[in-house]
Amino acid sequence: MIRGNEPVPVVPNPAPGYELRQVQLEDRHSYTQTFATAFDEPSPFGDLMKHTLPEGFFVVEHLPTGTVVAASTAAVYQKSQHPDGHSLQWVVAHSDHRGTGAGKSAIAAASKLLTEHAPKYSYLSTDDFRIPAISIYLKLGWKPLLFQDGMIERWARVFKVLDKPFDENAWPSSPPK
Repeated sequence: MIRGNEPVPVVPNPAPGYELRQVQLEDRHSYTQTFATAFDEPSPFGDLMKHTLPEGFFVVEHLPTGTVVAASTAAVYQKSQHPDGHSLQWVVAHSDHRGTGAGKSAIAAASKLLTEHAPKYSYLSTDDFRIPAISIYLKLGWKPLLFQDGMIERWARVFKVLDKPFDENAWPSSPPK
């Protein structure tokens, strides 16, 4: 998915009892525990710390427990298809805290920072089954990038699950130049 530098809708606050803030080194363990609820791979915490834009690693803390329950980063990871490399990385939200706005708050904050720093656009990669995250991305102005064979069918399935109309001509097939 890609997103231009259009303004991001207002960054919503998470529900009472949650706080959107910048990551701290002390969050590593808590972040890693939440990360493990969503991904079957090692936590990217250290790598993200190296690649994240200044003030670009957002976490949502559950105040009563002091634990990180959601996170998103505005980072720079260059790829051949995305040479500027500005990207939304490793969005994670703990399933026990769904419906609190924690994930949306973290994603919106990182998307806003990318809008302010990316030269032309930002990118993200996602899995088709991450429907709640994809729904948030679309609401925040992220667009499917139909850049290779099978993408039209892939996104048509995702939009069907989201119960949204899909028009392949409405989405870009290459990043902005």
